[in-house]
This record gives sequence, C-alpha cells and structure tokens, in this order.
Amino acid sequence: MPLRALPLLIFFVPAIGANLSLWLSQNLGLVPECNVYLQGCTSISAAGRYEPVIFLFRALIIPTAVLMMLFWRLSCCWLAELGERSRTRLAVMETIGYIAGVFLILYATFLGSEGDGYRLMRRYGVTVFFAFTYLAQLLATGVLYARLRAGYTDVAPWLVRTMVALCAVMLLGGLASIPAAEWALDRSAANNIIEWNLSGVLMGWFLLAWLAWRQTDFRVRFSAAAGPPGAPVS
Repeated sequence: MPLRALPLLIFFVPAIGANLSLWLSQNLGLVPECNVYLQGCTSISAAGRYEPVIFLFRALIIPTAVLMMLFWRLSCCWLAELGERSRTRLAVMETIGYIAGVFLILYATFLGSEGDGYRLMRRYGVTVFFAFTYLAQLLATGVLYARLRAGYTDVAPWLVRTMVALCAVMLLGGLASIPAAEWALDRSAANNIIEWNLSGVLMGWFLLAWLAWRQTDFRVRFSAAAGPPGAPVS
C-alpha cells in the first residue's frame, strides 16, 4: 500500500464505520431514527454500542487507531523532509498522536460494557482521543503555516489555510459544547450534534493531509519511519 494513501484511509474508514453503524442500528431499531448531524437523537457511541453492530464498529475503529499512530510517525518524517528542525516539536506531536490512538483503542474496547468503571474508561478514552488528536493536528498545521509565512510553498497556500480554518472550527466547536451542555433545551441532542459534526471535521483534516502529502515528494520508507521520534530524514 502506498504510504501516501494512509491519511485517506484514516478519513474513510471511521467515516464508513460510524455512519454504517448508525444506519444499521437505526434499521434494527436499536436507536431512534433522525438526521444525527442536525437533530442529534443518537450519539456516536450509541450508534455502535449494541450487538451485532458493535462488532463491525470495533472492527473498523480499532484498526483506524493503529493507522493513526503510524500516520503521526510518518508525519514526523514528512515535516522533517520539508525542513522542520525542531525535534522537540515533532517528538511531542508524535507522542500525543500515539496517546490519542491508544485511548481510541481503549474507548472501542470498553464500548458496550457495563459498570461505572467501564463507563469512566469509555468517557476518558473518547475525550483524550479527541483532545490529543486535535493537539497533534494543531502542531502539524502550525509547522505548515509557519513555513507558508516564511515564503515556502511546498504545500499549496489554500490547503494550509484550510487546515488552519478546520483547526479554528474545531476549537470553536469545542468551546460551544460548554454552554450547550448547560443552557440547551435538549442538552443531550445539542452535545450529539456537536459530536457528530466535530468528528467529521476532525476526520476531514486527514483528507487535507492526504492532499498535502500528494503535493510533496514524500518518499519515506518504513526503514526511515523506524527512526527515533522527531529525527529528520536524510
């Protein structure tokens, strides 16, 4: 598999997993039927929580977490190839990307389990996944934007600015969830609407990353990807 297809898989696999799980759960009568992006009658977790849908959900989400961890390793190589010399920045980005992947696996593993302890692990799993994935995306976008301001155009300016815009949208959406949880007439629906839409934006960033990788001469091999975190690639 060409390495440059990796972010494309990360975009499509969870999108298919979440929406197909939702469609199956609705058709099996496991969750209410509505447009979740506008009405929020069901959360992402509820869409994939019940048998037999949970097996499909886990089968797509857990491999996605592994692909994401590989993506952040290769992203360090890619940004180093473009000229980023801050090993600390790249190492931090890679580390929090790994943590996000681990917590996504934790979330998918304990989804559907009962008990306060399991519920807590699920909640922390999805929260840490979203937060740390966003932070890793923010760091990668910051490197590209800094290069753009310095006059480098290895990635198209419109693409870098779109990545910046998506990061801003995710930040505003996260902030909007705070008053929504307190003041919305239907707090659950409001949070579900934000969750579904922000998840789409979060995954959309990887689609932009795929376009960015395609615009550069990214020829990292697995042997190079096995180097130390943040190490530039010769």
